[in-house]
Amino acid sequence: MKNLIKGLVLSTTMILGLTFAAAAQQNVANTTKKERPMLNLTETQKDQMKANRESERLNREKFEATLSAEQKAIMADKSLKGKEKMEKLNLSKEQKEMMRQHRELAQKNNEAFKATLSKEQQEQFENMRGKMQEKMGERMGDRRKGPANRKVEDSEQ
Repeated sequence: MKNLIKGLVLSTTMILGLTFAAAAQQNVANTTKKERPMLNLTETQKDQMKANRESERLNREKFEATLSAEQKAIMADKSLKGKEKMEKLNLSKEQKEMMRQHRELAQKNNEAFKATLSKEQQEQFENMRGKMQEKMGERMGDRRKGPANRKVEDSEQ
């Protein structure tokens, strides 16, 4: 009788433990999954997005192929940001022109894609964009304010 009770208690404990472990894993999986709002794109719109991404990828590869070893090292340097990185790169006229052309093409592709969106999709897109900017602002924190602004705010406190 004691063995039967011990067996039941043990099996019940194991079942409950497995159930709680599975629930916890599912909870973790749900919280780590990124929420992405759906724009309910048509197949044509999806194809256009894919073509735009592919175009940008190819342009990036073409540009990177023009970089010297020194320039590639500067590009890989995570400590450099924005203008500082651009100044250190010392891009040639041809590289600057290539970047300008690629930027213009990306803007045209983006505008062409936006033109295909319905009013509802445009609203969803702007809402999604606003949320992304909020998250980026939260992530960036004081870094977006720049060193000069941080010093002023710190001294006011």
